[in-house]
Amino acid sequence: MTPTPILIACTIIGSLASCATTAERCNARISSEQRNISRLLQDVETNIARGYAYETTASYTPGFRICAGGFSHGSDRVGLGYSSCYGGERTIRQRVAIDPDAELRKRAALRNRLAALSATDGAQCAVRQQSAF
Repeated sequence: MTPTPILIACTIIGSLASCATTAERCNARISSEQRNISRLLQDVETNIARGYAYETTASYTPGFRICAGGFSHGSDRVGLGYSSCYGGERTIRQRVAIDPDAELRKRAALRNRLAALSATDGAQCAVRQQSAF
């Protein structure tokens, strides 16, 4: 059996699965944006309640050190070995002071954006669906 019919069938099925109406794509985009804004709003509210935010940074520790480790070769040879290890990257999470007024303004803006998306999502996508015809 040649792989050509299977390849053609997979291509047709994949292209049909990726098809969506204009309204479905619009609703998916708006739902995704609502989830992102809700997540940001939750982060801002947590920062306000806590009084500080967390900032994550990557730190590289340069250097050279001797590292020890075990090894095995087959079922009968087990031993201990030494090798050189280089520094690596570490993720550091530290507290950062926040400006409460700025966080309150950010929270208000996110709430307004979420309310606007919730109010217009169905109507906006319906108008796009009608204009597509």
